[in-house]
Amino acid sequence: MIGRGKAVLVIDPDGPVRQMLAGALRLLKFERVLLAETVAEGRAALAAGTKVDLALIDWDGEPSGFDLAADLRTGRVSPQHDLPIIMLAWKAEPRRALAVQGLKLNGFLVKPVSSDMLERKVASALAPIAKPVPLLKAVPKRLVGQAS
Repeated sequence: MIGRGKAVLVIDPDGPVRQMLAGALRLLKFERVLLAETVAEGRAALAAGTKVDLALIDWDGEPSGFDLAADLRTGRVSPQHDLPIIMLAWKAEPRRALAVQGLKLNGFLVKPVSSDMLERKVASALAPIAKPVPLLKAVPKRLVGQAS
């Protein structure tokens, strides 16, 4: 399953949303689901060295979840700048889509989130990055009937 052996951090100020996401992520077999109500709590968990393989962060708040995502991407906050991040928001706005692309975030989900869409976004965010296939040297074609 997608989350086997992995830990996920969910930062969302809405308790029912946090609980729904936690339940859905447990169904995806995440070993640990860490919940934070505020960006400050999530930032503290990361700063304490909590191992996390994926973060789902609500966009809004003060400080904003987007600010935390930017800090993670630029290395101002541990654990790593390439931590898969999926942003959550109640509204899809073009500026948010552009910001997600600009920070190279791994996804954007509009709440309420369906378990189907969550599974697809999480699977995509955790998929290993495909390594470029080395180019093969050109091999001359053999013609039928010719000895090799």
